[in-house]
Amino acid sequence: MANLAITTVCNQHCAYCFTVDHLGDNHRSDSSSGEQADGQFLSMDDFAFRLDFLHRSGIEQVRLLGGEPTLHPQFSDLVNLVRMKGMQVVVFTNGLVPESALDCLGSLSPDQCTVMVNVNQPSEAGPDGSYERRLDTLQRLGQRALLGFNIYRPDFQLDFLFAPIAEAGCKPAIRLGMAHPCLSGDNQYVHPNQYRAIALKIVRVARLAADSGVSLDFDCGFVRCMFSDADLAALRAAGTKVGWRCNPILDIDLNGDVIHCFPLSRLVRLPLTPGSDAASMRGAFEERTGPYRQAGIFKECSTCHFKATGECPGGCLATTLRRFRHTPFALEMPREVAA
Repeated sequence: MANLAITTVCNQHCAYCFTVDHLGDNHRSDSSSGEQADGQFLSMDDFAFRLDFLHRSGIEQVRLLGGEPTLHPQFSDLVNLVRMKGMQVVVFTNGLVPESALDCLGSLSPDQCTVMVNVNQPSEAGPDGSYERRLDTLQRLGQRALLGFNIYRPDFQLDFLFAPIAEAGCKPAIRLGMAHPCLSGDNQYVHPNQYRAIALKIVRVARLAADSGVSLDFDCGFVRCMFSDADLAALRAAGTKVGWRCNPILDIDLNGDVIHCFPLSRLVRLPLTPGSDAASMRGAFEERTGPYRQAGIFKECSTCHFKATGECPGGCLATTLRRFRHTPFALEMPREVAA
């Protein structure tokens, strides 16, 4: 798995955005005027170079993100290049998709394309009609769409998504994520002392989702100790895909730097070179982050049976580093390591 950032421009201002450290405030576009900044889009040549990296690494799925990837002025050309190479397209979007990009994605079959539409609660959408635009996007995408939801506070709601999933004919699942901190802590995120309350809420929501024919799918950063054995039995009975993982995702930015993941963009990075492959890069990241993984998001992680046996990695590494209030700039890897 690897994610290709194709633009730093975004038309939303999500409080929990995990790219804040990497992109700063310069990636915001004026969604009301439609203006976009120059020099913040990946070129076709650089995109082709990244596709070669994926192919060399045995990765046949091209995962596009930003910013908001569908704002790239050559988005359709990028997608067409992916399809010419016989690769699958996965797009991570906030759902506020330009018409031309929607037409492009709508021309692909569901087995060629998955669009992960990240949706916030309607009360947070604002008065600009953005929630309604997202619903229209879901209707247009149908089976190509998979909904995503990031939990960044304990009082979250998910039931508002069940009806749109059925009405639009989306994939009957919700990719559930936990909002994790950037190392700077400048984004809004879930504190570990809130995990247990969130876990109880997830169990209740999973039962409601199952009644509507929808399953939940855990993204990275969840921890085993959030849930009791009874909780896990209830989740699995509801069809939830439970998992505990925190590993190098490999996010590749516009500058050709490969990072562990956006929340850890200040920790360590590698240059993308003609000889780079995903396996060796993951190995390098795992070696460099290994000392920090001795700990976990809770002080009890160091003596936890689940962590000792490898069942649970101890939660999000960025959260662990924030626990120690440590910003490890000294771990910046020499760029020649990946050459």
